[in-house]
Amino acid sequence: MKFLNLIVAEAKMLIWTLRRYLFNTLMGFGVMFLIFMGMFWGVKTLGGSGVTGDSLDSMLVGYVLWVSAMLAISNTGNEITSESQRGTLEQLYLSPMGADKIFFVKAVINMAFNFLFITGMLYLSMAATGRWMTVNLLYLYGMVLLSTLSLVGISFMMGGIGLIHKRIGSVNGILSFGLIGLMLLPTYPITPYAFLPFVAGAAAVRNSIVRGHAYPVWWYLFIVGNSLIYLVLGLMIFSKMEKKARRLNKMGQY
Repeated sequence: MKFLNLIVAEAKMLIWTLRRYLFNTLMGFGVMFLIFMGMFWGVKTLGGSGVTGDSLDSMLVGYVLWVSAMLAISNTGNEITSESQRGTLEQLYLSPMGADKIFFVKAVINMAFNFLFITGMLYLSMAATGRWMTVNLLYLYGMVLLSTLSLVGISFMMGGIGLIHKRIGSVNGILSFGLIGLMLLPTYPITPYAFLPFVAGAAAVRNSIVRGHAYPVWWYLFIVGNSLIYLVLGLMIFSKMEKKARRLNKMGQY
């Protein structure tokens, strides 16, 4: 019951924050959409006849996946930075639920919001570009969930670093934009790149939606295993960094 109450409280907090800062929420969505439109029309104009429909569709799906990845990978680090700036980080550690559970629930709630964000981005982009695709939303949500779990682990690693070093925005930026190149790497059948976080799942989603590729069950099990390894590793590193921050008395500092 306590865990359920925590989920409900965090969901209400997210909704309140989005409504309270509605201008910032809408501007964030609008900026991400305009960036994509600039990239789309730039590639289409400069590429001319050399740019195929599949390439444009792959670019559209890839951008939506990258937005989802960017939101997931910066989540816990940004939360810890924000709590430190507001001076409420120590209060979270006084909660009987434990700060690690609170941050994990925050990550899950934010992932649920990301589903709405990427769905809106996907259909608005298709309407604006005229590149309509048949998208199985259940498959898209399931694969994004499985794939971004690995990035939640990376986010917890960054959150642990943030407990000690406080400002990690530049590192989050490097990781977020670095994913753009990684998502283009070949992963199937098993390649060394498939062991990177998120990359295998993103490739599966892109190829399934754009090219209609079907994958065997073992490939999806591999993606699940990959994500869980990074998630567990991230939680372990966060726990170790948390203990170090306590030992160095850095919880209340910013």
